[in-house]
Amino acid sequence: MTTGLKAVLTREIRRIKSETIYIWMLLALPLLTFFLFPTMFAKGKADNYSVAIFDADNSPLSRKIVSWINATPEVNFTNRVTSLEEGKRLIEKGDVYAVLKIPKGLESGVYSSNPRKMVLFYSNVNISAGSGVSSAVLKTVKTMSAGINLQKRISKKEMYSQALNNIQPIRMDAHALYNPYINYSYFLVTSLLAVMLLMFIISTTIYAIGSELKNATANDWYNISSKNLIVALTGKLLPYTVIYILEAYFINYTLLGIIGMTNHGNTLALLIATILFVLAYQAMGFLIVIIFPNIRLALSMGAMYASLAFSFAGLTFPLLAMSKLMQEVSVLFPFTHYLNIYLNIETKNFPLIYSLPSFGALMIFILLPLLFSSRLKSLLTKEKYWSKS
Repeated sequence: MTTGLKAVLTREIRRIKSETIYIWMLLALPLLTFFLFPTMFAKGKADNYSVAIFDADNSPLSRKIVSWINATPEVNFTNRVTSLEEGKRLIEKGDVYAVLKIPKGLESGVYSSNPRKMVLFYSNVNISAGSGVSSAVLKTVKTMSAGINLQKRISKKEMYSQALNNIQPIRMDAHALYNPYINYSYFLVTSLLAVMLLMFIISTTIYAIGSELKNATANDWYNISSKNLIVALTGKLLPYTVIYILEAYFINYTLLGIIGMTNHGNTLALLIATILFVLAYQAMGFLIVIIFPNIRLALSMGAMYASLAFSFAGLTFPLLAMSKLMQEVSVLFPFTHYLNIYLNIETKNFPLIYSLPSFGALMIFILLPLLFSSRLKSLLTKEKYWSKS
């Protein structure tokens, strides 16, 4: 019987060809995912949120306010209501995200220096929609208010420059760093594509090794490797490693070449980080099988571990806002370190030294399963671990 690395590699390629599930996990589903998420976030930013308007004043000024607010990208007045109760029902039904009330006597109040209050009721169940609508309405109303105030001051013989300084004594000069267009693709697609890939990596690794135990072929695999654990693992996982590294590079090409994320060109560092990312999640899949030799349990634990990676990455909810314990838990996921490297290198253009701890963490994940080599040898050679579903 031919043994060694080439024999194990040849055997694994035959296994991949013989089972349809490998085609789905290696090619079909990843490629579908890589098309799905960039398409989903192609607009970059959500806008045109449906809003109801309750204009109790119905004056030239109120109509101008409605026109200005409706001209913002975020707001689209789709319903006119005659009471707040009607607007509330529309929000509860999900037909609109907010209702804006313009009180009766708004225009006369402005001219008589007795202003009325406009009220915006909005649903914050969807935080993006709620904050988008409220921000657009607030900015528009403040701009119009400042314009009215400016005209009043000029009519009272104030110089234009003096009037402008009086209505805006402190000016804010704000700049959005790293994502100036407030584009969701820049941070959500970056993480979602990598998270989907790591799910495929960890699931495929668990299945490839766990199926050897389930089908009682583990000893055959071990014998073909000349009873060398390093050769056995390298030959088995190498085909998957190559495919997933190529797919990871396709993701980077999608992000940098198609979506147009900032590219500061540290190609070598990103290349190394991507390889370490794939190897780290293969190592974690391997470790899960060692701890849970039952393939069903191992796949369940792998899915749970993989799905938590997105939550602890600090994108949708900042890591700094989490409790100290949760911040410490976040380091248990290779994705946290890979994302830190990616953002530091490609988005923030930080010197490489800031990413070295994350490179070191990925190396630790890769080496961690080696501590359990004796356990792996027992799994491959002892029948009591075989034929477990």
